[in-house]
Amino acid sequence: MIIKSAQIINFRLLHHVDITFDENTTSIVGKNNTGKTSLSFIFNTFLNGNNKPPFEFEDFSLKSHSKFIEVFKSYKEITPENKEKKLEEIQREIPKIQLLLTLKYGPEDNWANIKPFFTNLEESDEITILCEYAPDSTEKFFKKLSNLNEDELIKNIESHYQSYYKINIRPYSETEKTENVPRTDLNRLIQAKFIPAQRVLDDSNSESKSKLSKVFQKQFNNENEKDESKSEALLNIIKQASSNIDNTLSVFFASFIDYFSKFGFPGMGNEKVELKSQLAPEVLFKNNVKLFYNHDGAILPEKYNGLGYSNLIYIIAQIIGFYSEISDFQNNLNLIFIEEPEAHMHPQMQSTFIKNINKFLSEVGLNAQTIITTHSPHILSDAMLQSIRYFTKTDVVNSCTVKDLMYFNNKLTKSETKEFLTQYLTLGKCDLFFADKAILFEGTVERILLPIFIKKHDSEDNGHKLSEQYISAIEVGGAYAEKFKELLIFLELKTLIITDIDSVKKQTKESKTTYEKTEITTEVDELRTSNTTLRRWIPAKTKISELLTLNDIDKITGIIRVAYQKNVNSGSQPIKCGRSFEEAFVIDNPQYIFDNKRKLKSIKSAIRNCKNSDEIKRASYEIQSFIDRNKKKTEFAFDLLNVNKENWKVPTYIEEGLAWLSL
Repeated sequence: MIIKSAQIINFRLLHHVDITFDENTTSIVGKNNTGKTSLSFIFNTFLNGNNKPPFEFEDFSLKSHSKFIEVFKSYKEITPENKEKKLEEIQREIPKIQLLLTLKYGPEDNWANIKPFFTNLEESDEITILCEYAPDSTEKFFKKLSNLNEDELIKNIESHYQSYYKINIRPYSETEKTENVPRTDLNRLIQAKFIPAQRVLDDSNSESKSKLSKVFQKQFNNENEKDESKSEALLNIIKQASSNIDNTLSVFFASFIDYFSKFGFPGMGNEKVELKSQLAPEVLFKNNVKLFYNHDGAILPEKYNGLGYSNLIYIIAQIIGFYSEISDFQNNLNLIFIEEPEAHMHPQMQSTFIKNINKFLSEVGLNAQTIITTHSPHILSDAMLQSIRYFTKTDVVNSCTVKDLMYFNNKLTKSETKEFLTQYLTLGKCDLFFADKAILFEGTVERILLPIFIKKHDSEDNGHKLSEQYISAIEVGGAYAEKFKELLIFLELKTLIITDIDSVKKQTKESKTTYEKTEITTEVDELRTSNTTLRRWIPAKTKISELLTLNDIDKITGIIRVAYQKNVNSGSQPIKCGRSFEEAFVIDNPQYIFDNKRKLKSIKSAIRNCKNSDEIKRASYEIQSFIDRNKKKTEFAFDLLNVNKENWKVPTYIEEGLAWLSL
């Protein structure tokens, strides 16, 4: 049996979401406060019932509050004539925290466990189970509120809802009325293990008890219940040790015990005072056994080992302990929820963990689906694209949605795009899933200078500072931005694409047509762009003349904007537009270039004969050509980084793009 999907309603940010699960491992990703931990919590509450009360009022989604008011209004409209119908409607509409599970079973599954959740005799290999937190009687629930004003309603519901709301579990059917089943029926069908993110281990100098020791104590108890003979040797040793300690204690404290008789104790009776040790497996594991590490013969306690290894061992021990707990069960489905396994692990360990989790479960014989919540690009890079579920907030306040990359993967029509994105994610470039916004740029120069661009923009912009937002910056080259089109649109991630206008001119020689790089001049009507993004995506224009006349709105599609070089002159002035970043920088910073022409080593020889900033500006294309020809792009970027960087300004087209992105 596997869990195929779950629907969650009225729970925190998960006001109404659907999520599917991979047959092996599902990776839950997204920015902070998007509902990832809430997913584990609602499963844990309904499946294990570890929380009392099961839900706080704050667990109801904020959007459900308006529904409470709406239903209360309906309640106040009840009359003797419409009472029965109204109460049915109110029972149906009143906010309930719900978890709807769809499970797929096979012929090898234990039918006795499935039977309580089977609703009809139609041929199907699926069952649906509804777990809900709901009032048994809405009439009793609202009766106490009948004289309240609407403004007081939510506050009063919060104060007494727990007296009326209960957890109900039953098979779900759209056509049939079904009866509640006890939680024990659900537990016979599903067993779940939850390993939380906060795993405080014995990593301090305090005398606190080791959490790992508790795990091993539990493991000992499980093994002893299954086969007492395995633990008999240990118990015999403990018994012998207790006897030896008792004998030693009686000798060591003999004179001390004699003092009691001098004070008339134990009186006229024959009682004697004896000291006895209380060794037992529980005491042994609780206070006296801790995990140690052998480092080349040196025995060191757990707290001297790295937190990453302790964390990994703890997770493994919890899984093994879970396997021991359920080994005697005949349940059909096992779920393991692991929150942020990357805690304290270095990147290689994180990658190894996600690669080997399924292999490990197979080796120990535990048939389980694993759901991992993570903020680690390293874990995500080794996850399958189709196993990723992306949690993100929606435009609707206080709610989130789940983006299913299995659906996205199946939707991709171009095999080369699917292959590219899979390889890209495999390389560990998964920051997009955790970012507030994204910037796609062409190459090394922009990568080196982008932090400076953002810092300069923030210093002049009093609005939302980009440096205070999590920006995923991705180097995509000139031809690969388009490969991200479908993914960016699917993730609904606000994105700025910084690219070059890349002007070329058609040349025909001996009946052979070529397109050669060229300066943007007054003969602009003859020029084309070779940039794939500009031609095929945004703004889907080929002529340079069209690209130069577009306004800012034309450079935006949805929440994605492109920024490319623009004409800095106006009116009757001749066109002056950079072909690439380097030329655009020169055009916007001629005075800076002239003032530092001896310090800018990358272009020193190209600008040696320029007598003023005007000549620098006029020679912009030649300077750029010099940089290209001599492969000085990276050197030019480092010059700008190190030579009076406070005196130059961000090229206009990039500054305008950053201003849009910051909003």
